[in-house]
Amino acid sequence: MKRIVVASGLALAISAPALQADPSFGFGISYVFGGGSSDVAVGARVFSDDEPNEGAVSLGLDYKLGSQSVRPNIGAAYLDDDVYGDVSLGYDFGAKGVDFGVGLGGWSD
Repeated sequence: MKRIVVASGLALAISAPALQADPSFGFGISYVFGGGSSDVAVGARVFSDDEPNEGAVSLGLDYKLGSQSVRPNIGAAYLDDDVYGDVSLGYDFGAKGVDFGVGLGGWSD
């Protein structure tokens, strides 16, 4: 429970500047690994900026297909014209552990 509180507080603290910027949204697929297993996840992202060809902070929520669990995450993304690539650090509620992800998807402002 302590990890969830710390992760939520960290996500809220980091998202404060993102809420002041012009956010954008995306949907994509991620390869998630760590904690002794790997999985594929589909999810949604909110990016701290809506400028193409720039980096942004991302907050996301993934659904891991193999383990059928939810994975909130925070990461860094590169926004191309209509496509994004990201790396993320998340918490798997099913496995009760931290994992890492690499993803691709589409985005728009």
